[in-house]
Amino acid sequence: MKAQAYACTEGAHKEAPVSIEDRIPQLTDKELENLHDNAERISKGAASKQQTEAARLLPIIANALVERKKTRASEAAEKKVTRQKDMADARAKKAAQRKAAKAEEASAE
Repeated sequence: MKAQAYACTEGAHKEAPVSIEDRIPQLTDKELENLHDNAERISKGAASKQQTEAARLLPIIANALVERKKTRASEAAEKKVTRQKDMADARAKKAAQRKAAKAEEASAE
């Protein structure tokens, strides 16, 4: 059993490395924010290969952050509309129940 698990792990190491740009969509919001902060810090440092790479990634990361913010805003707006509809339906149902109860009381008298 251990040999199979090791074989699977061994196979995972043979895959080609994934670039940072390819990983951005899978990053959590917190990870993306940390990557952005690190890229900004590195891009402001002394000239190096890392600085060049950080400067190249900054617009890509910034764009991903903006897109996520738009998506969150859109989802929040949809959720708000759905919630408002649900609350209106609940109020209408409760009003109908009260009206039915009053009509039943009136007919019982």
